Amino acid sequence: MIIWLASYPKSGNTWLRLFLRAYFLTSDKNFSINEEGASDYEAKTFPNYNLLIDNKIELQKFEEIVKNWLTLQEYINLNNKINFLKTHNGNFNINGFPFTNSENTIGGIYIVRDPRDVALSLTNHFSMTKEEAVKNMTNMEHYELDDKNVSKGFKRSILGTWSSNYSSWRYYQARNIHLVKYEDMVKNPTTTFKNILFYLSKFLPLKIEEKKIQLALEQTSFNNLSKMEMSSGFIEVGSGDKFFRKGIVGEWKNKLEPDLVNKIEEAFKKEMVELNYL
Repeated sequence: MIIWLASYPKSGNTWLRLFLRAYFLTSDKNFSINEEGASDYEAKTFPNYNLLIDNKIELQKFEEIVKNWLTLQEYINLNNKINFLKTHNGNFNINGFPFTNSENTIGGIYIVRDPRDVALSLTNHFSMTKEEAVKNMTNMEHYELDDKNVSKGFKRSILGTWSSNYSSWRYYQARNIHLVKYEDMVKNPTTTFKNILFYLSKFLPLKIEEKKIQLALEQTSFNNLSKMEMSSGFIEVGSGDKFFRKGIVGEWKNKLEPDLVNKIEEAFKKEMVELNYL
């Protein structure tokens, strides 16, 4: 069965995935930001290029990916294990095809971040203007291209708007989704990540250990991840200069123009009030 690690891009999904890698690290492995398979519960990106190719899905037609969302998940679940899958896809139903269902999904964690800070982070990661970032965040038909195969031009995921992405997972009725705010990950990491492990303990034979939590937090601190990226690079870096750029909470107050702040707040007022961002 699948446990999703879901979010809109640049909201802390990678940090969560690396924390879980560090926490579940097998004794014979050293923590690395690039080495997959170093833990018993490694989160894979869904859908990814190899999975689509192995199942003979036509990459150039996003409607074919949509039609096969559940088939691909059934294929993954043939291993009869708990499978962590990372996605930025909204939990949408498109043309009668749901992104997932209770037969394939047992749970999920959704990470949400202040959309004003998301806009700044997107600007750096994708080397786009702030205006372009805000335009994308308010576009329901906004897609994510495959990271390693952008030249092939296929759409891997449909993000939707920032608010629709959040709401699609926050109010998913079939399973209990654990909501995590990026700001809590930064300001109260021990409590926030411990609560994540408590949630996961419903599905995994998981022993929550304080020392392991602190070690995983040290290994995945922003400074340490940034240093590791500087020394060995990071396979998930986008078109910007760095993946682990700043991770600051509230940077938008000094870096985002007032007209763009207003556009975001007007577009997402309901959700931002709900999340205490406004």
